[in-house]
Amino acid sequence: MNLIKKSAWLMTLAVLLACVVSCAEKEEEEITSESMSGTVVYDIPYYVLKGETVTMSASGIIYPKEVIYKWYIPGVYADTLSARKVSVRFPDSLGVFNVTAVSLASGFFISSTTQAVTTVDTTWNTSLSGLYKSHLTFTDPRDGHTYRYVQAGGLDWFSQNLAWQGTGVPFRSSPATAQMFGSFYTWEEAAAACPEGWRLPTQADWESLAAAMNGGVSVGFFDDWKGLGAKASADARLNGERMWPYSPDNLHSNSLGWNAIPLGFGAKDSNDVQGLNEYGCWWTSEEKNADQAYYRYIYYDLDSFPLGFASKDELRVSVRCVRTHPQSL
Repeated sequence: MNLIKKSAWLMTLAVLLACVVSCAEKEEEEITSESMSGTVVYDIPYYVLKGETVTMSASGIIYPKEVIYKWYIPGVYADTLSARKVSVRFPDSLGVFNVTAVSLASGFFISSTTQAVTTVDTTWNTSLSGLYKSHLTFTDPRDGHTYRYVQAGGLDWFSQNLAWQGTGVPFRSSPATAQMFGSFYTWEEAAAACPEGWRLPTQADWESLAAAMNGGVSVGFFDDWKGLGAKASADARLNGERMWPYSPDNLHSNSLGWNAIPLGFGAKDSNDVQGLNEYGCWWTSEEKNADQAYYRYIYYDLDSFPLGFASKDELRVSVRCVRTHPQSL
């Protein structure tokens, strides 16, 4: 065999060998690397108190039966935590931390789930800032929770969302947020949720509020309340970040101190929130029909405070309680 033919043969052999090795490795990978069945799940609130210790347990993988769970929480732990169930102490600082749970098993691709967790401080004007702080307060005897309220046209209005947890759910199912954000309620739940002596606002109550914000000029319940969304909403911040996106059409003057914030809206059978940082929604006591009731809402890009309606037992939104001012009785 001459030199040229020998070199060509050696090159061909090398290519064939490389192909055999590569194909074998690929075949082995395809044989041994399977996908897990199921999804990694764990229960942790979207919001926790700074310095709070939270216990989490990972599960959700159906196949294979034997898996190892590891946890990666940058900014909280430098090392990986290896256990199905862990107790995690979050820092004594405000921030957002990504919690990732990973399942591993020999011969399987890994599976993972990540959730962002925000640490908060519920002390007034700390995590939630930019609100008007009324000197008027009421303590709910059912749970000892204290609310601030403002006076408007002979009525006392909560300037914070109702947070009673005897019904409804805390915002994003995170108990740490109840004091700041209150809870979400269906209309059926909201109808009986206010403390004794307070009520879910009626048509007349809402019209009284509109007149107070409108310089004493009457505004109809079914009107769009042009300009009043800006007067009812506060340019609030959460951990320093603006909650309402900037819009020149709604500068959130909060002239009455009603302190509207954009928590969006939820559904009865879901922890998901829609319209977060875009909408604020509050029930009225008024029914549209046997199945639906009215709520008022503010949208970040409009200065109005219009009316909407939804299913009484499906939509969950915020509640403001009202009472006739005692001196007006």
